Amino acid sequence: MFRWQRWVAEHPVDFVEFDIDADDEAYRKVIAWTGHESVPTLVIASEDGVDPIAAPAPLPAGRGPRGFDRGTMLTEPNPGQVAPFLERHGIPFARAVAPGANEAERSGR
Repeated sequence: MFRWQRWVAEHPVDFVEFDIDADDEAYRKVIAWTGHESVPTLVIASEDGVDPIAAPAPLPAGRGPRGFDRGTMLTEPNPGQVAPFLERHGIPFARAVAPGANEAERSGR
């Protein structure tokens, strides 16, 4: 299981997923954005779009996209990078609840 899939299972968030193995346009976009078959690539897009709402920051020379926060794009993030990225863009997500938490902790009270 990818780290992103595990993070989403623990912190449900609304998102649109594209499979670069099954969707040629998605494949071309990810290659254009990252230079690699880098998944997951999180993109902050308009509600009815898939392209970044603003041009992502360029990658520094010689730097791969993994774990590099480009403003509106985050590729192959470490689990600790996802929440701050989403929060900065006002994307709501559920907070993880520790196993065995009581009802008040689960509901956030």
